[in-house]
Amino acid sequence: MFRRRALRRRLVAAGAPSLPDDQLRRLARALDAGATGGECVPAGHAASQLRLAVTRAFRFPDLRDSSELRRLPLCSDQQCCNPYHWSRLCKPETPPPPYSRYAMEDLKPKEHGESTEDARRTDHERLVSASLATDGEERQSWESEWCRLAYWELTQRVGRQFGVRVRAVDVFGGGGGACGSGRHGLCLDALDQRGDAPQAEQVRKTRAKIGLGVTLSLESDGVWLYNRSQEPVFVSSPALDAAAAKALLVWRVAPGHCLCIFDPSCPPPAVSLPHIGPVDPRSVRISFAKGWGPKYSRRDVTACPCWLEVLLAPPS
Repeated sequence: MFRRRALRRRLVAAGAPSLPDDQLRRLARALDAGATGGECVPAGHAASQLRLAVTRAFRFPDLRDSSELRRLPLCSDQQCCNPYHWSRLCKPETPPPPYSRYAMEDLKPKEHGESTEDARRTDHERLVSASLATDGEERQSWESEWCRLAYWELTQRVGRQFGVRVRAVDVFGGGGGACGSGRHGLCLDALDQRGDAPQAEQVRKTRAKIGLGVTLSLESDGVWLYNRSQEPVFVSSPALDAAAAKALLVWRVAPGHCLCIFDPSCPPPAVSLPHIGPVDPRSVRISFAKGWGPKYSRRDVTACPCWLEVLLAPPS
């Protein structure tokens, strides 16, 4: 529990403006609640300065400006200064070290004249084509759903497709009591397991790390992924690929960070990649805790212990 006097000293050291006692109490309660949510902490005209100081002090010490933050869908106040109601915008990773650029001849033909940006991104994994989630369950009518979720463990589908009609949906595990905490969405521990498919040890260990998981949110500027877990998640979406890329890219989203994974107003075109074939431009894949690609022992998403496929609704 945060003592108000110590909290006030820490905020002053971080450059925060002076706070009245009632606001300091609300902030202390929010910090005690941590990533599970907590209440909003409105700050009025001083919101930007206070938000920057609090978030820098308790979440991201290297944060430079409040413009690097994006408000989580669960937050109801634009002037909120609860640092756990904000997510940091994800930026591309730095170029990989030379040893991680393994030969890709088995995945794409040699080509000359690649741009600097494409050459820098050749460490990201190439994915198998199309959607894997139908599994004999394809439905023709989307009704009011804007996406459907399919959860996988390695190559095995677990449970049925989960249709999403609300603007924001949580996908989370049961560790730490998340399933019973009143959250609405897809609780992975509540999905029916096939009795004839024993769960691998790597799956059990990874599921235990999912915790608060991710939030997927349909917003005015696209579909956003918010990583609320304590582990990174790895994302592949055709919408994130460079225009001239010869492969689908995998992006690492660190804990507490967010990334726009799809823009319905500017969908990627249907493409066919060398040695891969047609790619579903409205299918996004998210792996919890474990990455895949040349830098990892897992070369394909189906080798990841716990992963999610997001099937976005076709344009109306």
